[in-house]
Amino acid sequence: MNSAQMHLALTHVPVILSITGLLMLIISFIIKNATLTKTSYILIIIAGIAAIPVYLTGEETEEAIEHLPGVSENIISKHEDVAKWAMISVVAAGIAALFAFFSFKWLAVSKVSKVLVLVLSLTTGGLMVQTAHLGGQIRHSEIRSGAAVQDGNENASTQNAGEKKSEKDDD
Repeated sequence: MNSAQMHLALTHVPVILSITGLLMLIISFIIKNATLTKTSYILIIIAGIAAIPVYLTGEETEEAIEHLPGVSENIISKHEDVAKWAMISVVAAGIAALFAFFSFKWLAVSKVSKVLVLVLSLTTGGLMVQTAHLGGQIRHSEIRSGAAVQDGNENASTQNAGEKKSEKDDD
């Protein structure tokens, strides 16, 4: 399995786990359920761990696809920038969740750490959604905005113009 395959195979794991962990944590705040809180922490910890290989395989994946037709360097750059912040956020949330998981013995520490995990997870959720959206735009032109489609199709329109010129020359 090469880096691009690994990146694509694992890319959804931290997104889904961080959002699911966040939703479970919010519900645990409402219903005050310690088991649900601990489960949300475990999901957030796993999301932080899973994000590491996804992030580390991103650069090689970029090199593998950057010259493909319809791929926009601008979108890749935006995806990479947001992914860096998402990575920092999910790892921070994972570390905070690990600390919170073991802080249940001390009530005051447990409450503060739960709020910290919630804040970091909210940030992570937003960054993960944006990172995933930008990552999807790299190969799925149907979800790009007009400006991004135009940027991504510059190479294709240049190639098409060259093909049309060749066709005229052949006539």
